[in-house]
Amino acid sequence: MPNVLILGGSGYLGFALGQALIRSGNYTVFGTVRSDEKAKTLTLNEVTPVKGEATNPRWLAQAIATHHIDVVVDTTQAYEQAGTMLGAVVQAAKDRAATLAKDNATGPKLGFVYTSGSWVNGSPSRRISDLTVPGTSVSPSKPATAVTWRPAHEQAILAARGVLDVAVLRPGTIYGRGSWVLGTHFGPLLEAAKSGSADVVHVPVDAGSRAGYVHVDDLSSAYVTAIDRLGRLGSWPIFEVATETLPIGDVLSAVASILNVKGKIAYDGTIGNPFLEALALVTNTDFSRAHSVLDWTPRRRDFIQNLPVLVAAWKATQA
Repeated sequence: MPNVLILGGSGYLGFALGQALIRSGNYTVFGTVRSDEKAKTLTLNEVTPVKGEATNPRWLAQAIATHHIDVVVDTTQAYEQAGTMLGAVVQAAKDRAATLAKDNATGPKLGFVYTSGSWVNGSPSRRISDLTVPGTSVSPSKPATAVTWRPAHEQAILAARGVLDVAVLRPGTIYGRGSWVLGTHFGPLLEAAKSGSADVVHVPVDAGSRAGYVHVDDLSSAYVTAIDRLGRLGSWPIFEVATETLPIGDVLSAVASILNVKGKIAYDGTIGNPFLEALALVTNTDFSRAHSVLDWTPRRRDFIQNLPVLVAAWKATQA
């Protein structure tokens, strides 16, 4: 079975991906951790922990070699260190190829799957697909301020295809099992419900925001299908991954009803905060290539209909 190393193996997405890979029966899974407690959690869940700092390029390249890793998946959402980690993976691939060359042999490329995100598309006024190249003169919108660097990083990954088999996945808003990101918008509603106040509830988002949503289990299955097909994904191995797009007003109205919030909701905008701006984009993206090229079939649909269970799971993380 191929060996997969998940950078951020104990994180929200990394942990779910590790379990999905194990359930497939096709992979041996390793995950980076920085504490003994997280290492124990991975061990209990049949993932081999690799303790260290993934942003240390020397350590990461050595870990790839030591554990005979075939595919590296970056789920860390690192910002400044993203290029450093890519450089370490590229170096590990070059070192392996050089070692084989001494034996007059060649081998398969090291695989690398990167977690980008829908934020690179900004808020396009027209419908786009993942064949639209963000951050260029041909893209209809600018990336969110928080990720203006990321289109260039995606290009760097594509440029490394001489030594790596690569894929880039761009998830929408990830939910399920208490997703922390939901708290940005759900938090004010929960506080209002606890207080029982009928005052206006101020939420830091634009009223016209519309996000793409994907359950963490469905997203993990998309990663598995991408890993299965590494090296066979064509000239543009980049995929938008979400299940449905929903107006923020519909979502928050449903959450307010579930929590029995008495006050009206006021949409206060993003107050100049880059992270809040990214959460308030207007998604206008088609997700069909993930279905057709990766043969990805999401199973967790109907976000709003399932909100009672999702809100209960999120609330449990707030205790």
